[in-house]
Amino acid sequence: MEETIELREIINILLKGKWIIAICIIIALLFTGILSWFVIEEQYESKAVVQISSGVQDAGIMSNYVATEFTPTIYMQRMQNVEQNKKYFKANGIEDFSKENLSVSNQSDTDLVEMKYIANTPEDAQKYLELVMDKTKSEVSSSMKETLNQLEQTYLKESDSLSTEIEQLMSSYNTVITKNKLPEVLILQTISSSQFVLNLSTEQSNALSNVTGAIQNELLQLKAQIDIKSEEYHSVLAKYQSVKTGLNSFKADPFIRVIIDPTLAEDPTSPNKLLNLAIGLVLGLMIGMGLVFFRSYWKVTTTK
Repeated sequence: MEETIELREIINILLKGKWIIAICIIIALLFTGILSWFVIEEQYESKAVVQISSGVQDAGIMSNYVATEFTPTIYMQRMQNVEQNKKYFKANGIEDFSKENLSVSNQSDTDLVEMKYIANTPEDAQKYLELVMDKTKSEVSSSMKETLNQLEQTYLKESDSLSTEIEQLMSSYNTVITKNKLPEVLILQTISSSQFVLNLSTEQSNALSNVTGAIQNELLQLKAQIDIKSEEYHSVLAKYQSVKTGLNSFKADPFIRVIIDPTLAEDPTSPNKLLNLAIGLVLGLMIGMGLVFFRSYWKVTTTK
């Protein structure tokens, strides 16, 4: 019975103070409405999705370097480079880049990167997101080209070094032949598995018949070293040519594929006017009820 009386008293207190509650709700709604419609600046959001994949195109010898550079993680880090973004925006006559306006996320277990940019107008949001995407692609492309350029120089130096070694070996080989007055072509063919019939002079025949095992072993060793170095040289030269060709024709587009272009927002993402009004309604109700109960308590304590 006591609970019923207490509940009835609460209801009576609320009914007596209904106008206070109503006024508080109206004031709260007006306040949140003014904030939402006239004070808080509207924000618009542009979205885009790109696919970052190093396996979409056979990059040959550059595959390992492409696989290292073109990953969602690297792309996201470059996109969120605040200092570079500020410089790029400034270069395009824009001063208001803010890292809080840009959000980048990688969809779980995929090579898709989702980007969002918030600005005061839908056109600005779309434009700024496009700028960030262009800047990031330019950074990735420049970084990749720098890596390929360094790789090209490495292969070039290696090929020059091998070429020098081959020249030195050839010089040693020729010195042995000249010193012993041996027919060069015959010695090379004798070392190889092919057999050819050649017309030799009497002097060359005599010199050939006097070739010792030590001389032949020396020539065989030099020839083997020349063959090994020649194979290495051809391999390095092929890599150099491949990297040089890739460097001249490299483009980031195949590895960074735009799935969804930056969107043009139709409605603002903030402020959420309906949500703000709902919050204002709840706050007004709570404040009004608080005032009503406080008034009732004040009257009771004053009377006593």
